Amino acid sequence: MTPVFTWQRLAIAIAASLSMTAAASPHITVTTSTTQADKPLDVDAPAVFALGKNTYQITVDGVEGDCQADTPNKAKFNTPIPLECDTASTFDLTIRFAGDYGFYYQADTRTLRVKREPKKTASTFKRPLPDVQCQQYQGGPVTLQLGDSFAEGTRLKEALSGQVVRVKDHSVTLTPAPNSGGLVLLAPVDAPSPTFSYRNANIYFVMVDRFNNGDPSNDHSYGRHQDNAQNIGTFHGGDLQGVIDKLDYIQSLGTDVIWLSPIVEQVHGFVGGGSKGSFPFYAYHGYWSRDFTQVDKNFGDDTVLKTLMDEAHQRGLKVFLDAVVNHPGYATLADLQQDGINVVNDAELPEKWQDWQPDKGQSWHDFHQAIDYKSTHWHQWWGKDWVRAGLPGYDQPGSSDKTLTLAGLPDFKTESDQPVTPPQWLLNNPGTRVEARDNYTVSDYLLEWQTQWVERFGIDGFRVDTVKHVDGEVWRALKSQASAALETWRHQHGKTGEPFWMMGEVWGHRAYRSPYFDQGFDALINFDLQKQMDKGAYCLSEMQDTYQAYADTMAKEGDFIPVSYMSSHDTELFFSRFKDASMQRGAANALLLAPGAVQVFYGDEVGRDLGPYGDDFHQGTRSDMIWQRNDMQTGLLNHWRKVGQFRQDHPAIGAGTHQVIPQAGAYVFSRQRGEDTVVAAFVGRQAK
Repeated sequence: MTPVFTWQRLAIAIAASLSMTAAASPHITVTTSTTQADKPLDVDAPAVFALGKNTYQITVDGVEGDCQADTPNKAKFNTPIPLECDTASTFDLTIRFAGDYGFYYQADTRTLRVKREPKKTASTFKRPLPDVQCQQYQGGPVTLQLGDSFAEGTRLKEALSGQVVRVKDHSVTLTPAPNSGGLVLLAPVDAPSPTFSYRNANIYFVMVDRFNNGDPSNDHSYGRHQDNAQNIGTFHGGDLQGVIDKLDYIQSLGTDVIWLSPIVEQVHGFVGGGSKGSFPFYAYHGYWSRDFTQVDKNFGDDTVLKTLMDEAHQRGLKVFLDAVVNHPGYATLADLQQDGINVVNDAELPEKWQDWQPDKGQSWHDFHQAIDYKSTHWHQWWGKDWVRAGLPGYDQPGSSDKTLTLAGLPDFKTESDQPVTPPQWLLNNPGTRVEARDNYTVSDYLLEWQTQWVERFGIDGFRVDTVKHVDGEVWRALKSQASAALETWRHQHGKTGEPFWMMGEVWGHRAYRSPYFDQGFDALINFDLQKQMDKGAYCLSEMQDTYQAYADTMAKEGDFIPVSYMSSHDTELFFSRFKDASMQRGAANALLLAPGAVQVFYGDEVGRDLGPYGDDFHQGTRSDMIWQRNDMQTGLLNHWRKVGQFRQDHPAIGAGTHQVIPQAGAYVFSRQRGEDTVVAAFVGRQAK
């Protein structure tokens, strides 16, 4: 294992609730080279991971109760590992034979057991449907009680079927739409025009490289290659022009905001993918930045970005960029050659180091053999005053959130108050907007580089990466400077609009107001809803406790907003869990009717499934968007559009008060915000 590239080392965190009355299942979290993964840890079932030959650090937290345990530094297989309560337990696990390993949690003894699992094909796994009691719909008309939601005689339109009914005796009678999953959505025919609120925002997350290829001429920028195999970790060709070409599609989903994965210039080369180095892994995802001030050529250029902003704004869509401040990307062969960093033995390398490929018996990790990680010339790269890294003369990574090197990525010293100068290779980078400033600290530069995008293009907001790994003062400064930059842009262009908006990613955060929220954020991503989705997708009434808790929290906290999701690039795709159209449709209902803002991962609306992933599961969650759809996918899309547009038309869904309306054999609730009132009903699973 080399000092800087530690992607082979996984940090696995298992959050296990010990309360026997808790509704949510324990979860296991996995950190890889670019992601942190979150899997449900079902009761009496293991969390299974494919692990290569290596030593892994395991961290278990979330264990509650009154217990004292002496967790060993190193774990043994098939032996109960005692876990500490109300604090994190950490230990090392050495894997000597690659394979699938199961982590079994025992709640009564508060122990963890690790076993090697029989060989399985993860891509064909299909989870059984949840075993819950649910209302059943036998077909035909249903009568729904509406309580005091609407005045007598009010004409209501049902969004999925288009039926118009009139309120009589505080109720209506109608027939749910076919293929609605038993869902009924009611609002007045003459409902007021919607007024946008971020508390109801529908955010569509696009991983640019995997979404749509609008300009094939830029597919191999900087000499990047395909791998002539499954292309698990290569650039696939998606770009900003591809997003422009699909803006009408995105708008049709009831979308308010497009969140783009990072579009700044990425490291040009590859690292080894997975624990075995079985594929070349490029920065297609956008989280390994090289130059924070210009668009990566694989994605386009300034002109295309300006067109995207103009076209999106004309459609009423806001655009968020993904702000990565904690770390830059790895040092790849291609970048070391271009930048003249003298730490490589090039005797056995091809003329263009980007073209290196493993020989027989080698893996994609073996390019490290050409790099001298003990060289004193590393100061020519990101210098020791800029980053922490396991290199000669550099400050070694720490163990705290603020000082660790996340997945072995160099850690920016954002807390430093020492003036720095950008590295010469970055000042010389073709097309860069980086300039040396007097008395600028690391964070000063990073904030300038992020806010330039707002001032130049009128970016509406940021999704902020890895919040807990950077001091809160930096985030407050980012919010202040970006807000001022947006006002400057609007003044220059004669525009008005919502204040600059920031949502933060705090790994594992739930829907409550923590101190992170007060670090300049308008919302925090809620990792909790995905854990509730199995039962909620099967039976919408299972969402009641969650809906009530979210709505009550938002009402109590005033300005707090959770952003909930069902799939993500860092966790899993909901469709891959069950591979069932009715469950995906039910998940759409559960997500799109959730209080607060929601985030849709591209392809959720058509049941996008996993792509090839080798031994790195989360590469599969970034599969190509589906544009040629079968009947099942078309049906899902049509349903998603209707529910998404209903949500967009009625801000009360995300931002309103939630009230259950008692009804035998059905789950009925209202949402009310000002003059906007809606009623949603789940009449039961349709009998087969």
